[in-house]
Amino acid sequence: MNLALALGLIGVSAAQQPPEQVTMTLDDFLELYEASRERPDKPAPPRQFALSSARYDGTVVLDHGEPASAVFQARFRIENLRDRGFWIRVPLLPASVAVRSARLGGSDAPLVLEGGYYTLVTDRQDAFEVNIEFAAAVVTRDGSSGFDFPVMGSGATDLRLSVPGSDALDFSIANAKLKSDRRVGDTRVVEATLPATGSLSVWWQREIPEVEAADARVYAEVHTLVGVGEGLLTARATLQETILFSGIDRVSAQIPSGMTVLDVRGAGLRDWSIDEQGTLTALLNYAAEGSYVLTLDLERVLEDGAEVTVPLVAPVEVERSKGFVGVQPLSNVELTSGPVTGAAMVDVRTLPASILGVTGQPVLLGYKYLGTGAKIPLSVTEHEEVDVLVTLLDQAEATTMFTADGRRLTSVRYQVRNNRRQFLRLSLPEGATLWSASVGGRSVQPAISEDGQLLVPLVRSQASGGSLAAFGVEVVYVETGDPPRGNGTGRFEGRLPVADAPTTWVGWTVYAPDRAKIKRRAGEGSLRRVPGLSRPATAAAVYNVPAEQLQMTQAATGQAMGGSLGEGAAPVEVSLPVDGQPLYFEKLLALDEPLWVSFDYRGLK
Repeated sequence: MNLALALGLIGVSAAQQPPEQVTMTLDDFLELYEASRERPDKPAPPRQFALSSARYDGTVVLDHGEPASAVFQARFRIENLRDRGFWIRVPLLPASVAVRSARLGGSDAPLVLEGGYYTLVTDRQDAFEVNIEFAAAVVTRDGSSGFDFPVMGSGATDLRLSVPGSDALDFSIANAKLKSDRRVGDTRVVEATLPATGSLSVWWQREIPEVEAADARVYAEVHTLVGVGEGLLTARATLQETILFSGIDRVSAQIPSGMTVLDVRGAGLRDWSIDEQGTLTALLNYAAEGSYVLTLDLERVLEDGAEVTVPLVAPVEVERSKGFVGVQPLSNVELTSGPVTGAAMVDVRTLPASILGVTGQPVLLGYKYLGTGAKIPLSVTEHEEVDVLVTLLDQAEATTMFTADGRRLTSVRYQVRNNRRQFLRLSLPEGATLWSASVGGRSVQPAISEDGQLLVPLVRSQASGGSLAAFGVEVVYVETGDPPRGNGTGRFEGRLPVADAPTTWVGWTVYAPDRAKIKRRAGEGSLRRVPGLSRPATAAAVYNVPAEQLQMTQAATGQAMGGSLGEGAAPVEVSLPVDGQPLYFEKLLALDEPLWVSFDYRGLK
């Protein structure tokens, strides 16, 4: 009920009496009047109060000449954001400090302990100030004195601290955005502006006068990994410098004659250059102290019959240097050590991790040396490479169904492990018509080579347990054979495709019509008849290749067929219907040779 309605109910004239009348006491009316002043639709303030500023003005108190405590006069400016008549609670100081007095206006401020803080409880309206005098303990350790206690977030936080004493002091104020200190008589006064939240952490110690810095002394250690291949010499040199007394902003090293610097890496590296004498200078954007690591990549083209010497990077402007060298082959070359000067051979297992840990190739030779006068010649003998298998068919399993009229439908499933071959070449039987082909469970469009071979695009095998995993390749084709003679007898003669990769095991299941009568031991050909397939060669893993992993297949097919995988009619995968009586044939290790079987049958009139 609003005020107008209340007044209307009470102040109506007798001449205009409503049918019903409300009578209330004065106290009830005043209560109703106060309630009408509150606007329910007025949005509540986002916070009950605002701590607009806080200033801490402190003085350090000495006890027997040592700092004991800091006494502060703190002034907080607070604004009550709630409506008149509502109380607010404002936490001001942590309970870890000792409050001497608190004043609000001209009287004591009501402070209570809540949640580990001295909390002001008041219903004063608008903006007002609270003045609190408190003391915080000063701790002295390791030659430094100071205090630390949390402060409440405020719009502006200022600090002024006076420390008695004639000694020059060095102050440290955590997170201070603006700091200054000055001497006032026998007192050092520091002033600072702090962030809105956090803690008040002030520490000081006697200021130590600066002394002239000594010249830097640098000790270097060079770790070099050398690679020798066909016509190429590479080196990765890691220059590790230990820096004493003062910082350095540049690192210099002598580059071996004939070597080309490919890359220079290091923390804070601004630029690098090489002068006419072959001295590399790396400029840093800061003064490195303690240690610094610079890595250099170098290479050199080897001419036929040229002498090969290990390239050693020599640090410049150092007190002392030493180094370790590891030598690895990059191809089928034989490496032997020549007469070494200024160095000694070591077991490669004792070489630093910065040499052994950056290569997957075996490190054959190891050396260590002192100074910069070492010379390590190498004898390099090149050998011819021998071709090895890059594609292997772990197994080939064929299924053929022939009908009573002599037609045959054959499916051959290969388990392929392929490293880098683009196609699997298959020579289909004469007169065979290809119906479908798939790679990794996905239909593909093969091509035909100039000599009539079927080109099935392959994918690259995935790694599985340190070896290559196998994927499936399947081809389905149909043939027209000789029908049985009039008396129901006939001869089955069938051939499988010949692949251009060796097959460790071939299994063939031929389904003859149920009415056909075939002798138990009948069968001729390069595969022997068996009671059942043994499948001795099982691939480590057979996986299907999803569409998004067929980049190699799509590239191969695109080259062969002009993008038939992505345009035009998609190939259809054909499933082989199986019916009849099975006959089993198998063969171990099929190379480039015909795969065929034949047998006589009767009973198919």
